[in-house]
Amino acid sequence: MRHLALLLLIPACVDVEPDVGETRNAATVCGVGPTVAGIDVSYWQGAIDWDAVAGDGIDYAFIRATHGLGTIDTRFAANWEGARAAGLLRGVYQYFSPDEDPIAQADLMLEMMGPLEADDLPPVIDVEAVKDQPPEEIARKVGLWLDHVAAATGRTPIIYTGKYFWNDNVGSAAFAGYPLWHAQYTTASCPDIATAWSDWAFWQTSSTGSVAGITGNVDTDVFNGDLDALYAFADGEPPPPCGVIDAAGGEVDDGDACFTAGGPATYLREVLDAGAGSDLVWTHATDNAVEANYAHWALHLAEAGRYRVEVYTDAAYARSRQARYEVRHGGEQLEVAIDQTAVDGWQLLGEVELAAGGDQWVHLGDDTGEAAAADVQLVFDAVRLTRLDPPPPADDDDDPEGELAGGCQAGGGSGGGLLLLGALGLLRRRRAR
Repeated sequence: MRHLALLLLIPACVDVEPDVGETRNAATVCGVGPTVAGIDVSYWQGAIDWDAVAGDGIDYAFIRATHGLGTIDTRFAANWEGARAAGLLRGVYQYFSPDEDPIAQADLMLEMMGPLEADDLPPVIDVEAVKDQPPEEIARKVGLWLDHVAAATGRTPIIYTGKYFWNDNVGSAAFAGYPLWHAQYTTASCPDIATAWSDWAFWQTSSTGSVAGITGNVDTDVFNGDLDALYAFADGEPPPPCGVIDAAGGEVDDGDACFTAGGPATYLREVLDAGAGSDLVWTHATDNAVEANYAHWALHLAEAGRYRVEVYTDAAYARSRQARYEVRHGGEQLEVAIDQTAVDGWQLLGEVELAAGGDQWVHLGDDTGEAAAADVQLVFDAVRLTRLDPPPPADDDDDPEGELAGGCQAGGGSGGGLLLLGALGLLRRRRAR
């Protein structure tokens, strides 16, 4: 794996940005007791004798699949199969390029990995590159990658990063519920982790380790727990969804758990006297190349079906005439541009086919193309889904009164996609690379 420290460079590894392993000694979060030794590898380690690795006290290995979309690790297949054949727990990691499509990157890794098998570790996103992206954009794309991989695998992905990289270049505390694989090369007995987390699952302790079966240096790691805990971690459950929309439909409002208003808080305005539910959020539209502030409505469906999708645009605040809503559905994204001033209330985005589960969303960024100097207000409010096709008859045992309710409730499942069948305004199809 490539790391974040500027002081630790592996001369042969010239295809990546500076390493992320931190060298400052400021140990703050100690482990719970016993730890389990592991390694992480890529094609830089060459051919590996995995039986020898297992015989040297190594119990697990993280194996690189790709560096973004452009570099496929030529040793991945051999390492992936070799580690399992030798009895090691294995996990895949992807060096994440924030200037590339996060869903396309995730899909490439998932295709190479194939279905997870028993005792495989959750996939890892390696967050240590900036690629001229602002922190808000890196955080947004990391979130999309995490949601997509969690839905595809049914597992909670791991985030690999270093304290100073994360604090300085991402800064988000939104992912504190994901397991942390912390990079820090230090003589201290306990690591100094990014402020977003209160604990760590794995700690990459060195880039110059020596392990039997590997010629030259290799990254060494420890798991925060004993071997039983590691196997339990490998068989972990995915995170619960933020909420589930019932078969009849429901709303995701700006105050709900499935709504996220992201970007600099300075530019987000909360209103408590307008909008659906008497509240909304607005920001100013910009003609910047990338979004800074954004709204994200996660959609988790109890049942597949055809739904009308609407957004609430309050005339007292909505001023954007070219708000571009993105709709995620499986391997594609659609963009629907609407005039937020056209309707005071619920405005149609389209009629869609939604699958049961998650990995579906509506997204709106402030990069509408309207000049910031014009002070155009862009409204983030509620999304409403209304079931169009009749849902299947309710099971009398589960719903004896036949009163399945609409709305967004806690609990639910994973997986899914959606197909846009019709929409108002400009519709543009974008296919993930």
